[in-house]
Amino acid sequence: MKKRNLYCLCAAFLVGLSACESQEPEMTLNVDLASHEADVPSSMYGIFFEEINHAGDGGLYGEMLMNRSFEERVLPEGYTVENGELVPPQVINHMVGKPTVGRFKWGTDPYPGWELVQKDAAGATAALVTEQPNFKTAPTSMKVEVAKLGEGVSLVNKGYWGIALQKDASYKLRMFVRNTKSNGELKVRLLGKDDRELGQASFTLTPGTWQEYKATIEASDTTSVGRLSIDLPAEDTYYFDYVSLFPEDTYKGRENGMRKDVAQMLEGLRPAFIRWPGGCIVEGITLVNRVEWKKTLGDPAARSGQYDTWGYRNTYGFGYKEFLDFCEDIGAKGMYVCNVGIACQARTGEACSDKEAEAYLEDALDAIEYAIGDTDTEWGAVRAKEGHPAPYPLAYVEIGNENSGPVYDRRFNMFYDAIKAKYPQLTLISNHGIGGIGEARKTDMVDPHWYVEPEYFFKNANIFDNHERGKYTVYVGEYACNQGVGGGNMLAALSEAAFITGMERNSDLVTMASYAPLLENRNDRGWPTNLIWMSNNQVVGRSSYYVQKLFVENKPTYNLKVEGTVEPEALEPFIDYEGYVGMGTWSTQTQFRNLKVTDAAGKILAADMKDDSQWEVKHGTWKQENGVYTQTSGENRTALLWKSGKVNKGSVIEFEVNKLSGNEGFLFYFGLQDLSLRRGYMLNVGGWNNSCSVIETVHDNNSSTLSEKVTDKLDENNWHKVRIVITENGADYYMDGKQVLTHQNEPLKRKFYIAGYDENAGEVIMKVVNASDNPCLTQINLAGGEVEKNGRVITLSAASKLEENSFEEPFKITPEETTYNKFSTSFKYEFKPNSVTVLRMKKK
Repeated sequence: MKKRNLYCLCAAFLVGLSACESQEPEMTLNVDLASHEADVPSSMYGIFFEEINHAGDGGLYGEMLMNRSFEERVLPEGYTVENGELVPPQVINHMVGKPTVGRFKWGTDPYPGWELVQKDAAGATAALVTEQPNFKTAPTSMKVEVAKLGEGVSLVNKGYWGIALQKDASYKLRMFVRNTKSNGELKVRLLGKDDRELGQASFTLTPGTWQEYKATIEASDTTSVGRLSIDLPAEDTYYFDYVSLFPEDTYKGRENGMRKDVAQMLEGLRPAFIRWPGGCIVEGITLVNRVEWKKTLGDPAARSGQYDTWGYRNTYGFGYKEFLDFCEDIGAKGMYVCNVGIACQARTGEACSDKEAEAYLEDALDAIEYAIGDTDTEWGAVRAKEGHPAPYPLAYVEIGNENSGPVYDRRFNMFYDAIKAKYPQLTLISNHGIGGIGEARKTDMVDPHWYVEPEYFFKNANIFDNHERGKYTVYVGEYACNQGVGGGNMLAALSEAAFITGMERNSDLVTMASYAPLLENRNDRGWPTNLIWMSNNQVVGRSSYYVQKLFVENKPTYNLKVEGTVEPEALEPFIDYEGYVGMGTWSTQTQFRNLKVTDAAGKILAADMKDDSQWEVKHGTWKQENGVYTQTSGENRTALLWKSGKVNKGSVIEFEVNKLSGNEGFLFYFGLQDLSLRRGYMLNVGGWNNSCSVIETVHDNNSSTLSEKVTDKLDENNWHKVRIVITENGADYYMDGKQVLTHQNEPLKRKFYIAGYDENAGEVIMKVVNASDNPCLTQINLAGGEVEKNGRVITLSAASKLEENSFEEPFKITPEETTYNKFSTSFKYEFKPNSVTVLRMKKK
């Protein structure tokens, strides 16, 4: 009986195998091994660092104490605080000729990271002061007056959401103290859970002037909820400045160095370059709070720091020198991003005069001189004095960050000419995208950015295929799928992988790329989706991190020609449900009236624009008068949603709009699945500084381009009639009776591929993305050469597109490598669902 069952099982298996082998492939890939397409440069994959999400302070940078210099609550010059929010001074937005109003994150804690702990019968006060500063460049100190010692008074630092200590590890303490009379013993303790002491150091105080105290403390146990307690010895007045704690074991053993586990995570990406310091922090909300590299040099205790555009103070601990040192330590080239005298155009858009911009140019030239100038130059001598006479590996300078328009183009020409004349070996990068360089005369590279939903990357993996060559190369400096994917998931990673295949295939044009943002402290997510997550004792790479690693570790020397045939996939319906509609603006003041919707059967539903109860304000300042709704704020992505009106395919939306003032045109939402901006569509008219119009998808109060952009603008003080027609698979937009834009969905793309040859390994490398929920049987034919039958397969896959790594399961989605012994000039391979797969075949 048992023998018969075994026979039946074997027979069933053979039948199943036969059926699999006879199955028709869904995809056929023909690879020409004798071809030599675009070379893949060594510069292809790098990393972009910005102080956002506590990426440096509380992340990569090794400092363990928050607000070590007590400068966290120092306002940028000219700023004020109202209702717990930071308000910048009113400056002219150079794009619109008048101020742009905005408020930014601040908080109410008077000295973040610190608390004054008083035990029974104690009486003490704490305050931030600038009297008799220890460092004029960082003048704030903490004054603690102990009137009554009682059972004890301590100044306690909670670290960055707790201090993580490792048993038997050593930590380096440095601090400055000034007290008036006591020469008692000051005790500094490392505390764990329930305030259990895990290590201590004691100092005999010398009253009078500022004194520096240093110690190395060994932890007796491991904790992630540690604190540092400074126990005061007597009734006295104490001043504290720069209380710092570093792990002794930093990355590469650097003083003022990087947190080892985070740095090693970045090392795993083998970055060809590092971009620093950002990002929007290069520009600042206004020019006064931009990053100033010269202030990041020297003793960390004397560095002023600066309020960071992303809502907390940048200590400047991970400064210009630390960045350049880190480039050397990790084996990367450096990219410095300079300011051209323009503040963030998405915030205030302040711009200095062209004459004042000369000082910004000199500052950029000084930064370059510090990095690579001879030691007999002013700033090269400073570098040598700081212990590094040899030049640093600075190779790239990006001129500005996400700037645009005539003022930027004029500044770019000014900076490009001056820098190129003095440092012709540097690659200079402009902020222009792939749509042209405006009034700039010449650039070495352009830097387009994409933060989008998954569908955009799937649909635009071939965006570079037919782009003009010869004028400049492309650095995709910031890209990520960050809409509709929460904090990140496998779907995001798959879409990015698809887009990367297009970049690598076009590596004669796209010669550099860096995902952004790079790092996120789990306690401060200031940006929706980031590559690497950190707590104070753990580092987690998202699935997107492992996609990056796969492409870096399997980068060929050059591309091979691949011709693919893929079975057509389903055509995604545009709107297959009833969705809400609404009006909106972006940095513009606009009026709307006479909204109505006609359904596919011809039934008309007109909005009662005098009845406020029919409307729900999501963002912005809306006022209604005589049936006209006016949005008056300068906010981005305002929204007023109509509770009663819905649309489906066949619907026609009509309304009138009048732009009063502002940077752009207007927004109109449609097909919203509920009364929020969680999911739906948006017509963006006069976007990108009133230059073009586009239909976008909406995800979680963000949007990404769906249709092609068409040149379009909206003039002021003129009522226009708008018509949106929702078709079976798309939508058309009309202005004053003229069709401006049409969009039709195309069949879904979910399978992507690329092939190349690694000369060092002598291996053919194929990379295939299968972003469908089903396995993909593929016929692979190799011509122009032969391969060994034995090779390797590396697969990154997930059971569901919605899965992601986590702090609890950090390696849930990671690459798995297996041997494979069926490679030949013609073979079938079944790619897993929701996977990125690398085939490595030894060439004969």
